[in-house]
Amino acid sequence: MSTPSPYEILGVSSSASMEEIKIAYRRAARATHPDLGGSEEKFRQVQQAFQDLSDLANPLEHDQTFQRPGDAPRAGFSARPFDERLRKSPQQPKAQMSTEYVPPLSDASFTALSKELSAQKIHGEPRKRGFFSNRARLVREANTINLLSKNVLNVLPAARLLNGLVSPHGGHYDHVLVAGYRMAVINTMALPEGYYSFDGNVLRHGNKMTQPPAFSISALQRSYMQMNVVAFTLVLSPNGNRHEPVIDYHRNANPTLETTPNVLNAAGLVRELKLFLGSGPTPNVVDRMAIARLREAMY
Repeated sequence: MSTPSPYEILGVSSSASMEEIKIAYRRAARATHPDLGGSEEKFRQVQQAFQDLSDLANPLEHDQTFQRPGDAPRAGFSARPFDERLRKSPQQPKAQMSTEYVPPLSDASFTALSKELSAQKIHGEPRKRGFFSNRARLVREANTINLLSKNVLNVLPAARLLNGLVSPHGGHYDHVLVAGYRMAVINTMALPEGYYSFDGNVLRHGNKMTQPPAFSISALQRSYMQMNVVAFTLVLSPNGNRHEPVIDYHRNANPTLETTPNVLNAAGLVRELKLFLGSGPTPNVVDRMAIARLREAMY
């Protein structure tokens, strides 16, 4: 018997859009997840099939559309009009263009950020806050830096990752990822493997409910008016499986970017970050002034 193709495993046609593939994946994940009476082997096949099809739909192939700050496409599973064009665009991915620095590296009058720091992809590292060190948080942040370095920074040459920032309103941001004039703010949490539904407020796993850590980006958006700022919450599994935990947005939930961050597992975060950051009008630009200001906010 021949091995079924990823399309056959998810039950979609070879011409299916990414949105249709995502819907089929959620359906297959529910049907095969071990927590819901499914088979672990079949669940792994579903995960691998979705990963294979996601890789085919290179998120760096995008259109020219630019959303105003606050109007960025909702990450997760809501409809995005450019999803169907991801594999069909004949344009060269703009993120693969040569990196452009603004102000230019040749501008001797700009001294806020050196040439060496401008070219540096990762700024800062996990550090304790206050007098006590939260080891679990430090491990999460280190794992997140490794995840983003291997899966996002390597495909977006102009992307810069800054770690451990104090927010304008007094809280903290675990990570800020910038490419061009788009900024992703990422905080992390850890949950056991399993199937979780997200209603825009809490994550439900059976009879248990967990609320993602609340953090606001409104002050950051006001401080960086030239940027399109979007918040993300990364949910990590204890064993490092990028596809766990499985997070499904509730059918009746319609969380907005202004009030609720995108809640994603590691595989989902990587996919959505590349799509969000890589689909900007100038993802090949390093905004040196913004990086310098963000560095000043690192604790």
